[in-house]
Amino acid sequence: MFAKEVMTRDVISIHDDATVRDVIRRLAEYRVSGMPVLDRHDRLVGIVTEADVLRHKGENGDESARVTEIMTRHVISVTDDATTDQIAQLITNHRIKRVPVVDGPYVIGIVSRGDLVRVLASRWTCGVCGAIHLGSMPQECDACGAPGHIFGRQIDPRTEISAR
Repeated sequence: MFAKEVMTRDVISIHDDATVRDVIRRLAEYRVSGMPVLDRHDRLVGIVTEADVLRHKGENGDESARVTEIMTRHVISVTDDATTDQIAQLITNHRIKRVPVVDGPYVIGIVSRGDLVRVLASRWTCGVCGAIHLGSMPQECDACGAPGHIFGRQIDPRTEISAR
């Protein structure tokens, strides 16, 4: 599977002129643990997380500071043709919780650990015989041998995001 098939397209983000207080409010309002930081042209310039906020609050607590003071500037990102296996490796190796999906400097989606877990929980139905396969898309049907591209994916959407 590819990033474009599992990514959340309605990305919660914040602009680089926001304050730490703005970040706190947005994280709480949307119940996300991190989000991309964009410049005034909507280009990706960083990522800010709950950990960044907590670290900042522990150091000096100034909520009027700018998000650029606490965000991570070196962002690990992928393009929409990255496989879920590649994304899982990045998330695991770098000990991060989310990876922005980019088209050049622009964020077009985001893949979180939760999105990858939902892939593992996917049910695939063979379009030929109706057999059910769990997890990632099968290469072929174990029951009838039909090729993997025949399968249809059944998975619950991210209700906390898609219900907005």
